[in-house]
Amino acid sequence: MTECFAEILWARVNAADGPAKTWLERVWPGGIEGAGASPTSVQFRAAFAGCARRFRDLTLQADDIRSLRDAGVLDGANWQLDNVARTALLLRALSLLPSGEQAEIVRQVYLRGDYREQAAVLQSLSFLPQPERFLELAIEACRTNVLDVFEAIACENAYPAAMFPEAAFNQMVLKAIFMAVLVGRIAGLGQRATPELKRMVIAFASERQAAGRTVPDDVDLIVNLDAA
Repeated sequence: MTECFAEILWARVNAADGPAKTWLERVWPGGIEGAGASPTSVQFRAAFAGCARRFRDLTLQADDIRSLRDAGVLDGANWQLDNVARTALLLRALSLLPSGEQAEIVRQVYLRGDYREQAAVLQSLSFLPQPERFLELAIEACRTNVLDVFEAIACENAYPAAMFPEAAFNQMVLKAIFMAVLVGRIAGLGQRATPELKRMVIAFASERQAAGRTVPDDVDLIVNLDAA
């Protein structure tokens, strides 16, 4: 899995053959086969933070997007090269650590990052080793009021449908409605819809109506889903 993201990253910087390539070779010695920096190091933190600035002028190509989809990214067209770079760096860095230390390192990378870095961590969770270890982090992320961060975990992300318990998944759906995020963007919603979710959504709609507020169209979408 690491190789897919790394190969896309190196293909783009090699094609550009400019400052981004020079920078990446410095922070990731040895190219695709190189180890890169330990996630506990200042070098790794600087690399992870610097991706957006270094790759903002480079874009993914159609074959890159196909490769992302083949790797399991649900909406590769919405990924940018800094997303790919951060996922590749995180995967490579985790490979240098004992398994028992990896979950806490991912948590620290998330907590210390800016909103875009946090979004990148959340989008990468399904591709990290033993992804079930990051469940608590993912559920906590759903409590954010930062739209970009919330969308990173809730939208076009296979992780919640695969890993969230029913209560957490239902709360995420309600939060999406509250934040005016289209629930059709939630992966696996049809398979995870339950009578309890529908009850919660109907109750939410009733409260809105009683308060004289509009009811989002997504309420009807959920109520009309076949129960799991």
